[in-house]
Amino acid sequence: MADAPLLGRANDRSRSTGSRIKNARNVDSHSSILHSIFKIFTGGLIAPADTTYATIMILLNSSDPEEQDNLTRQWREHKLEELSFIGVVSPLTAVCLVSTGSWDEISSKGWYIRAIWYSGIVFALFSVLTATQQTLRLHRLSAHKDGLHLTRLCLVRDRKPLDSEEGRAKLVPKPFQVWSWQSSMMFLLMAVACLLVGMLVLVWSAVVKETDNVTYDENLKLAVTFTTVLSLTVAYFFATQVSMMVGVSVE
Repeated sequence: MADAPLLGRANDRSRSTGSRIKNARNVDSHSSILHSIFKIFTGGLIAPADTTYATIMILLNSSDPEEQDNLTRQWREHKLEELSFIGVVSPLTAVCLVSTGSWDEISSKGWYIRAIWYSGIVFALFSVLTATQQTLRLHRLSAHKDGLHLTRLCLVRDRKPLDSEEGRAKLVPKPFQVWSWQSSMMFLLMAVACLLVGMLVLVWSAVVKETDNVTYDENLKLAVTFTTVLSLTVAYFFATQVSMMVGVSVE
């Protein structure tokens, strides 16, 4: 089996490999649903294989140099739009986390609540920083005469001997490369999680005064209501993520 060259130039047809897309979705299969749920907890929210990994695989292994450049250009434009959106949402999340420090009841609560929210501020700030850095990197690469080729180099650093229909090896992105381009989204999700977990701990800390002393008052009603709404919202959120998994794979 011949090895494929590493991301050949767009004008060299012999230096790229072919790819084929297969629709692997099976909405009626219980195993498919369970697999989708499992994928949610193994990177589906941050770097879904269906719409992130498979997309990169397709553009790296396109047999047509012109199509490969078009796919690379399309990926770059959509990635810039995604980073721009994250660059707007992350500061709003940071503002929400910072504003919690002005709540009167926070000073009398345990240190762990403030620690959770302060950690969320760090995640939100690094989400903005990462999105900014990746945006600048893509813009600077685009200014180069071989910008599309260099962009593909940022998506893959090695080749993997996977069998294809043409009998060649396929270019595959390293998992860390995929996660690196999704790191701003990862930091944003962690910031939101810190905000929600901190609020959950806050409302229940007013109920549990001591280790074995639970006060049944309005604070308990508030804690139960908040926990119920949060649980239902999170469950619905995960359900929508599972339903939107398209199941595209590359062979």
